[in-house]
Amino acid sequence: MPISRRGFIAGLALTGAAVPAAFYAHRELTREEEFPITPGEATVDLADTAGQHLANTLRGVWSLRLEGRDAGLKGLPLEGLELLLDIAPRGRGLRGYLDTAAHLRAEGEPRYRVLGDLLTGESAVLYWRLIDRDSIDGAPAYEFKMTLDEVWADFANAGSSTLSGQILDLDRPLALVERDNRFIARKQWFPEARQRIGLNPTLLAWLISPEHRLFHQLWHATRDQWHKLSEEKRDALRGIGWQPGPRGQERDARGKRKDRNGSGIDFFFMHRHMLGTARSMQDLPSWSQFPEPQPALERDRLGFLRYFDNHDGFALPPTWSAPDDSDYTQWVSDIKSAETYHSNFQVWESQYRDPRYLARFTLGQLGSEMELGLHDWLHMRWASVPRDPSNGAPVPMARDPSDFAARWYAAENDFLGDPFSSHVNPVFWRFHGWIDDRIEDWFRAHERFNPGEVRRMEVNGVAWFAPGRWVEVGDPWLGPDTHGCSTTPGL
Repeated sequence: MPISRRGFIAGLALTGAAVPAAFYAHRELTREEEFPITPGEATVDLADTAGQHLANTLRGVWSLRLEGRDAGLKGLPLEGLELLLDIAPRGRGLRGYLDTAAHLRAEGEPRYRVLGDLLTGESAVLYWRLIDRDSIDGAPAYEFKMTLDEVWADFANAGSSTLSGQILDLDRPLALVERDNRFIARKQWFPEARQRIGLNPTLLAWLISPEHRLFHQLWHATRDQWHKLSEEKRDALRGIGWQPGPRGQERDARGKRKDRNGSGIDFFFMHRHMLGTARSMQDLPSWSQFPEPQPALERDRLGFLRYFDNHDGFALPPTWSAPDDSDYTQWVSDIKSAETYHSNFQVWESQYRDPRYLARFTLGQLGSEMELGLHDWLHMRWASVPRDPSNGAPVPMARDPSDFAARWYAAENDFLGDPFSSHVNPVFWRFHGWIDDRIEDWFRAHERFNPGEVRRMEVNGVAWFAPGRWVEVGDPWLGPDTHGCSTTPGL
């Protein structure tokens, strides 16, 4: 049996035999300190916050062209190229493909596979290898070299980033003068939902009207803030009919009694009422299930391309960065992560279709739980970076709630994270339809476990339920037209 030198020395140590001092002296004398010290064992190394932001910026579809006196990649033209890049959630390895747009969308294997990682070291230099599909032994043919500078700090806001660098021929000896072969890549914009599944002119005109924008903001704001307001401010709202619910018996959405005061019924009812009006103008089907996260590029290249083209309007918009608020930046990133989809959204999707789970709740409790949990996160998960409608510039923290300048009334202002604009986004109607469908699941659950204890009836023209043990209030709040002096929502 062959015995290695390493095994022989280890055996001597285990048996207590003395290892010649000359061996150690020789090892010390011949050690070459210029070689890096290798790690003793593997560790789990997940991307830190900076690495995740870099991955979010790189992930997607890039338009690429070649420049320079010696520009060229074997088998490809100088222009009309696309670079697909993917990094797994919290991953540090990069994979991609490079070819013409047409070939990347065909069934065959792309001309070049990109292999790299996000480990830049102190110099912030990245090196990626290109492997030619025609290579016999799979050896890399070219290397992309690029430096990331401080300008990249601004690229985390879902814009059209630019990436440039050198192309090195790995078959060319280093002793020779480097060829003038460079690339410039520009990241393609992620299409907004309104560009894929837009609303018709009649519905859109209703939604962007000042009356409706102000109604939706004020309806949510009074319920969200009522428990924090001074009595003076409460009386001011009562004076114009904008207290949330009956005077003196207001139903705040986020106070200590949020799940006992019937505010969840107001949440369900107002959105069902709004859905009914919107659906009278346009067919707005509910989601049957929550859209899945982005498919991995190497597993499904065509699916990856469809996803970043937002072909059905439901792909997840990229996360964004708020330079002065790292906690908010991380919160948005976490909500949009694939891990959160699997750990939270899939669980919610299961629970709110489970009769045993639903039969535990009154309608108000269920509405409160869904509003403050799933609902709020649906808005942020499918939100795009908020932008100023006048110039398209990112506004990471969104419009100030007290800013009612004319530009914010434009149809392009459909940011899902703000009640002033969220209802203008086509995705709003799909997931609110899904939430509304769960009311019927709740009714069927009680029919199964508490038969006859929930009765249907019509309230203000909306199919609803009679007050009782499982329905806490019989006067759902729609704003001043139900509990105030106005007959026009928002006025």
